[in-house]
Amino acid sequence: MIKKVLFFCFFSFHSLAFTIPNDLQQGMFVFGTAEPDEVIFYEDIKVPVYDGKYVFALGRNASEEIQITIKKGWFKKEILTFPVKKRDWKTDVFDGVPMRTVKPLKVDEKRIASEQKILDKARAQKYFKADFPTHFYWPLDGRISSPFGAQRVINGVKQKHHSGVDIAVPTGTPIKATADGMVVLAENDLFYTGGTILIAHGGGIVSGYSHLSSLSVKNGDVVKAGDIIGLSGSTGRSTGPHLHFTLSWNDIRIAPEFICERCCPEGDE
Repeated sequence: MIKKVLFFCFFSFHSLAFTIPNDLQQGMFVFGTAEPDEVIFYEDIKVPVYDGKYVFALGRNASEEIQITIKKGWFKKEILTFPVKKRDWKTDVFDGVPMRTVKPLKVDEKRIASEQKILDKARAQKYFKADFPTHFYWPLDGRISSPFGAQRVINGVKQKHHSGVDIAVPTGTPIKATADGMVVLAENDLFYTGGTILIAHGGGIVSGYSHLSSLSVKNGDVVKAGDIIGLSGSTGRSTGPHLHFTLSWNDIRIAPEFICERCCPEGDE
């Protein structure tokens, strides 16, 4: 069953048309409104504005106070600050993972570096649409086995925090595109993520789907929300069949759990 995005409450607070959610917290997309001729910066990053709306992202470690600069014409400029709620991120401990994927050999490191360049290039591609989605859909139903942002310890070795959410499902479960977009990467066998798809959605938003057993799309394909793009699996560094699902803006990762009304079956909140 496809899950719909949560809606956020907004408040307007000054003479310009800029609005922002009143419940900012780490790990979320921020959608709001602005006049078409307002130029917005989050810290020093220019924020895309289209048809009276904008988007940016607060990462896992976003500051507890952020700065937004709004410019209009040559003379109007406002610098605003907003509080951001800090979240408590859990720790996930995994054992029994092949040690070569935890501490790669030198030959693996070369491959990983080469694949990272491919991933970075794909994420940097801009979708031809000026628009961007504000509604997303859960790519499949299943138990969340590892949430976004968790500090990972694998075979006793501390790793980077979890960049997405793991959804445990049997191998071969159909995976659906979370929103309209264009496939900017479709790879069958990456070292860490195995079968991997990246979809650009416009406005710097990119979704990622990893550990797939098979892919149904190729680079350059244009997809609609809900289109089947592949089947789940356990390829790459994985301890069992699942989907690793990511959402990002300008490579700032957010918690995909925020985008759906209900992510988990009963008892797995």
